Amino acid sequence: MTTMTVSDDAIRSFYMRKRELLLLLLVILIFTLSYPKATEIERLLVWYNPQGVAELSLEGESDVEVWLRKELLREKNSVHCVQLAWQLCPAAAIFLQRRLRGSDSVREEVSRLVRQSPILVSHVPAALQYLANPSNIEADIPELSYVLSWTPVAPVTAISFFSRMYPQHPLTHQYAVRVLDTYAPETLLFYVPQLVQGTRYDKLGYMSEFILSCAHRSPLLAHQLLWNMKTNIYRDEEGREKDIDIGSQLEWLSEEITKCFSGPALEFYKREFEFFDQITSVSGEIRPYPKGPERKKACLEALKKIKLQPGCYLPSNPDAIVLEIDYNSGTPMQSAAKAPYLARFKVSRCGITQLEKRAIQAASEIANNSVTSTTNPKPTAETAVPSRKDSHIFSLRSPL
Repeated sequence: MTTMTVSDDAIRSFYMRKRELLLLLLVILIFTLSYPKATEIERLLVWYNPQGVAELSLEGESDVEVWLRKELLREKNSVHCVQLAWQLCPAAAIFLQRRLRGSDSVREEVSRLVRQSPILVSHVPAALQYLANPSNIEADIPELSYVLSWTPVAPVTAISFFSRMYPQHPLTHQYAVRVLDTYAPETLLFYVPQLVQGTRYDKLGYMSEFILSCAHRSPLLAHQLLWNMKTNIYRDEEGREKDIDIGSQLEWLSEEITKCFSGPALEFYKREFEFFDQITSVSGEIRPYPKGPERKKACLEALKKIKLQPGCYLPSNPDAIVLEIDYNSGTPMQSAAKAPYLARFKVSRCGITQLEKRAIQAASEIANNSVTSTTNPKPTAETAVPSRKDSHIFSLRSPL
């Protein structure tokens, strides 16, 4: 009889803890943009009675917040709920802490549990922050080796390991590079500035190696990396004060990326950079002219000198091939120091992957035509212009 009583008490206690956990999950604070201090219960009450009609009010509404603060959100009870959540579902404990952001004791308990058994949550991206945090990386804890087998996180999280937020460590850098390597080049295009700046905190060389591998994977991504590195080699706009931290490294990377081009990829690189150099050089040509009709005329004349070749694109729109240049759209802008201008381009949106394929194909055709023209000249095939619905007009502001 005594054994049955003890067993019943244990079961009752266990399910009471489950009940408290469910109540906590229901009423904990959720930080949203619209209702930064609202609870789940309050949100349900608003859904039930949005106009606050007195006849629809429920008994005990005013006691919810008092009960919440008094019973469930006490530090001791919160820690117990985290421990119970870890026993039932470790992933639930991770997201429980994300709900209770204001509780330091809850975060410390989650961090302790993750460090104690990291393999239980290695499939949860959000759990990585509790193991690979600055203090653990600085202390070089043994459990940090589990990072290498952690599930991939978002690119921005992986790149953050190459920043001042975290100490440099070979394990976290290896993990970050492995994660970034799982993403397609069109995804990495959005993080080119962060990748380049990551070399500033890459004394071990992992980010530099990854940048080179990216350049081999995608010529278009290599172009974006080259343009960004060119702007970060020097601190000043005149190109006289080199960045002592990453200037030399970026120069070396630029040379290595350029060396990796060959065949159609090399022709694509030369054609694209020549095209954009012509666009940016217009500002230098019109700068000596006074503002007004003279600069406008000079801008139109300089714009007409630009020769468009098939497969070119604007760096600001790497998903669209330039079809035509509106040579009558050149409009100088009001600027004293520089001479920016506006120009319109007719483009075809085809996506990054398709643009790359079409540009490489165009480079191959041009190379083949140049070889065969000496023995068997053939008329150059005109580039097919897509239908009106596939074409777009862009205005470009010169960066110079």
